[in-house]
Amino acid sequence: MKQHSSRNIEFMPDFDVRNSVVVRNPEKNAPGYWVGAPSAVVHGKDVYLTYRIRRPRGEGRGVINRVSKSSDGIHFNDEFEIVNSALGNTPSIERSCLVPFDGGFRLYFSYVNPKTNIWQIDMVEAPSVTEFNISARRNVLSAADAGASGVKDPWILKLGNFYLMYVSFAPLPSKQTSDLHATADAFATGLTTSNSGLAISSDGIRFSWAGEVIGLGSGWDSSTTRISSIARTNWGFVAFYDGSASIEENYEERCGIAITSDLRNFTRLSIDGPALLGESGRSVRYVDSVRFGDKLIYYFETTRADGSHELRALACEVDE
Repeated sequence: MKQHSSRNIEFMPDFDVRNSVVVRNPEKNAPGYWVGAPSAVVHGKDVYLTYRIRRPRGEGRGVINRVSKSSDGIHFNDEFEIVNSALGNTPSIERSCLVPFDGGFRLYFSYVNPKTNIWQIDMVEAPSVTEFNISARRNVLSAADAGASGVKDPWILKLGNFYLMYVSFAPLPSKQTSDLHATADAFATGLTTSNSGLAISSDGIRFSWAGEVIGLGSGWDSSTTRISSIARTNWGFVAFYDGSASIEENYEERCGIAITSDLRNFTRLSIDGPALLGESGRSVRYVDSVRFGDKLIYYFETTRADGSHELRALACEVDE
């Protein structure tokens, strides 16, 4: 049993990747093949998990985004998927976020617009997760809305009727160049960075850009500071964020922690290095968590020894 002190505040159960289990495997055990970018939500008696399947550059990049469902939070059945051909043969699909609402479910997803080569976020809604019609999607946040080079990887916190959408955005570089969108991924060019911003909506459809919520760090997270999720505690909120020091660490980010009391201004705790690491110090990114029964379950993408990425879950007992 843990010994508690009046000078200790335990805000999250211990994260030990060695106690986690594989939820989804990549298509191949080789670099560039990933499964992950999870986002989780509890609705009714089930956990819903969205995740992305990716292949190396030249073989499709992000090709599929799926919605899955589980009655125990560990074993999932796939219910729906978006393929890149449904989005006009987009160069890549990335993270999505499922949000239950009174009329059913809304699925927010990020992809590269094939006409502009720029990342954007669209939304589709349906009575159930099996009934989404991707052709009925609507754009809810564009790069222009944020005054940025691209927006992606939405994670949404619903407060009553308000939607707080945290996204990764790429600031416009000081000098515009045609190279920025030549590869259909401004975030991976080294010409800009990956920052965390917030868009707010009262209906889940029309969002207003509120700006950056946490700046880049000065060391290990000086190139990327991307909020992946926020967990509520009994005193405030804890944010997990993906960090990297340079473009060379792109795709191999590690997880840091920040705190906030107002969901708008965040204080970085992981100043000297990442808080969460995979096996042998490898990448842990896109961390999300849900309270399910008497457990807190973390979901995350992590790097294998062979260079591929897998999707894992870590269930922790909650000490009331």
